[in-house]
This record gives sequence, C-alpha cells and structure tokens, in this order.
Amino acid sequence: MPTLDTSAPIASTPASPTTTLSVQRPVSITPIADGATRIAGYGSYLVDTDTVGDWSNYETLIYRNTDSGSKLIIELQNDVQVPVFSLGYSEQSSPIEGLRFLSEVTQDVRVIAVTALGGWEIDLLPDAFLWNQQIDAGNLPQAGEFMIFSSSGLAFVGSEQNPKAQGIGDLRVYNACHSPCSEENTTWVFKLGSTCSDSPNVSVREVGSEDFQQVTFSTKSETDQKVLSVEVGSYDWLQLLTPCEWSATPTVD
Repeated sequence: MPTLDTSAPIASTPASPTTTLSVQRPVSITPIADGATRIAGYGSYLVDTDTVGDWSNYETLIYRNTDSGSKLIIELQNDVQVPVFSLGYSEQSSPIEGLRFLSEVTQDVRVIAVTALGGWEIDLLPDAFLWNQQIDAGNLPQAGEFMIFSSSGLAFVGSEQNPKAQGIGDLRVYNACHSPCSEENTTWVFKLGSTCSDSPNVSVREVGSEDFQQVTFSTKSETDQKVLSVEVGSYDWLQLLTPCEWSATPTVD
C-alpha cells in the first residue's frame, strides 16, 4: 500500500484540543486504491464521515494501533453522537488490530470517535475489496478451503497447502468451503497467544439470520496457550472478538 500522504487536508478535530500531541499530528485521509480510504492519526480525535467520501460505499473496517502497548477504542456515532457501534481494546500491552464488517445499523454513522494514546490507522473498504485483492494477486481458493477475514485481509485456510491462518485481533470466518468439499459442520480450533489472558467473545450468524448470537465453546490449556473449539454449521458466519494473537484451524466433522 502507498505511503500515507501527511499533507492531505485535515478533516477532523482533536477530541481534546489541549492535547499537544494531537495538535502536532493531525489526521490524514488518503485514498488507498479501488475506492478504499485510510484514516491515520495520533491521539484522540473526532472524524466527520463527510470527509471520507460516501459512507454507504464502505462495507469493511480494518483498524490497528501503530504504537504497541497503547489503547485504541473506536466508536461510530450518529448525528447526535450516540454510539451505534464500538470496537477496539484498552489497557493492552500488545498491538491492537481487528476487522469488523459494517452493517445496515452503521449507515446512520456521522462521526468516528477515536480514543487513543498513540498512533492509529483505520482502513475503510468497499464491497468485495478484499476478495478482489486476492484474485488480482493470483491467489485463488483451493478445494476444501474456507475464507477468514482479519486485519491481515482475506486468507484461504483449510487445505493441505494452507492448513491454518494466523493473525491478531477481531476476525470473521465464512464457513462455506470451496468445492468440492463436505457440507458437514466444521469445528474451528483457535489457539490464542501465550501471553493472552482475554476471554474472547464468540458468536455465530446462522443462514437466514441478520444477527450474531453468542455461543458457548470448549476451552483448554495447551503449552501455556488457551485453545478454543467452536462447531459451526455450513454457510454460517463465525465472529471471534479478541485483542490477542491467534491461529485458526478448521476441521470438518
């Protein structure tokens, strides 16, 4: 991706005008490619969505802090600054990253409120951006592979060639493998980083449903790692919310 254009127009305001670092390091808003936009800043800011193009064109949000060890909380607020969607983590000693899909409820968002002590980036991506990115790079899904979306983008996982995926932070899995493959349920096994003390939020959206429902999962310890196992139906979506490092491996029952 291109280097951020730090000379881009300043289209936001510090959440705390008296914060010297915020004044010295204004927000930059930069087109990335194919309709995607990157917002980058330092410290707490309020960003007006009118400055990032047509908000309804964005479907995916990837966020990350650029200073390890500093908190990052992002609230998407409506026109009266009431949060309709929140993401991010505080009081962590590791990089904070993640991916979330923007839903219909976020179409009324007018302000992006960032609470941070250090540097951060938010990538706003249009529909099919991550899929097209892989196809343009010549990366095609192999038989039996699933799609996993994280702050690293889209990855294909589940074949002998790509048995697992790795990343940091919030992720989504589309539990429909590339044919030919089994239509049976899939057990997803997540191993969290050895320093992780977080209890993740795990939810599933079933076929035909608009909402994610929190689900129970089995957990065990293995060589100082927390291991989670979640059974997911075919064509369902799985969401794992955690600030930790993770690896993900699908096993068809």
